[in-house]
Amino acid sequence: MGPTSKIHYTAREFLLEMLDKGTIQELRNWAGNTKAGTSCQSPYQSREQAKLTQEQSDNNSCDHEMETEDASSSRCRRPGVCGLTNSGNSCYMNAVLQCLCSTVPLVENLLGQKTRKERVKCEGTVAMVFVRLLDELWLGQSLTCGPEEVRSMVCSLHSQFDNYSQQDAQELLLFLLNALHDDLKKVKERSSNRGHHSRRFSGTAGESTIITHLFEGQLKYVTICMHCEHQTWSNQVFTILSLPIPSDVYKCSLEDCLSLFFQQSILTSGDQMLCRECGVRRNTTVQTSLVKPPEILVLHLKRFGFQGSNKRKLRTNVLFSLENLDLSPFLSSCATRQYSYSLYAVVNHTGDLDMGHYTALCHSALFRSWYRFDDASVSEVQDYLVQSPNTYILFYSRGAFPRPSITGL
Repeated sequence: MGPTSKIHYTAREFLLEMLDKGTIQELRNWAGNTKAGTSCQSPYQSREQAKLTQEQSDNNSCDHEMETEDASSSRCRRPGVCGLTNSGNSCYMNAVLQCLCSTVPLVENLLGQKTRKERVKCEGTVAMVFVRLLDELWLGQSLTCGPEEVRSMVCSLHSQFDNYSQQDAQELLLFLLNALHDDLKKVKERSSNRGHHSRRFSGTAGESTIITHLFEGQLKYVTICMHCEHQTWSNQVFTILSLPIPSDVYKCSLEDCLSLFFQQSILTSGDQMLCRECGVRRNTTVQTSLVKPPEILVLHLKRFGFQGSNKRKLRTNVLFSLENLDLSPFLSSCATRQYSYSLYAVVNHTGDLDMGHYTALCHSALFRSWYRFDDASVSEVQDYLVQSPNTYILFYSRGAFPRPSITGL
């Protein structure tokens, strides 16, 4: 030890060594108050009490922050409002899935008790993985989830989607609707056969599924021979209407596109039709009308095409209504009812054919708000932002959806 180091202290030396002048003065004041009979805490008690009070305050603050964080997390997790991770140029799939997952009657049916019991019969199908995705989006706890299972199933069934290239959202939508219908039809047929071994079923009953019930509509074609005026009629079932866009215009309305689709056309030259009365091919007019409007009306805007050998995208701003879309001008005389449609989902496409990006806008029937889905990113948007020159696919329903009725919600 150095010569100035001390190993023995008197009590006074210890106090003088360890305490500063301010502390010594506090002790003297406390001692004087104690002699006078005044009740007071020592400086050490005061400091310890202050320290304890501060710690309690800090703990309460932390608890409050944790409660706020938990409450915020609870508020952020909204049933049916969940982002989907991008697994490599899969934005086209994510956008389509968000729109289907916002189709309330489809969700109610596939998450209903009866469908839950029949899940085992759908194992290894598009329907099975789609129902599991619905479970995650509507009844799960995560703010985002991955649709890898759906993508893997789709890729295994259709080589067009078995890559990491950008694909057409409309073609995927059509594939998913057909695949879901086929899977659900097989389950229905197996259940019917087990329940009624001795009864033969008509093909019509077995063909019906929730997909046909919601998305299937019917067009009527009337062809007229321009030589003898002989008429023939035919009907065609559809799930998606692909609408032409007026050329060489900056802006048009959705009704303009519908009018182009339903306008009378004339078939000439190589498109002539065989007239049964004349016995030869004649120039023919074709009148198209809507004989059976679907519950869910899906309108695809034909933005992509070719100009010579070059691909092109029409960037026309197609204006559309969010409510009260009137189809009465396009209904056949056979259609006895008129329907008004409300928009509930949109697939948008930005960029070009080969270097584009898909997003979705969906209306939540549960929270009565519009949300923008950009893969895993989700944000609430105002109604006026739904209108966009990037609109590619529109989903309309007969009237606004009511609050979803889903077990466990």
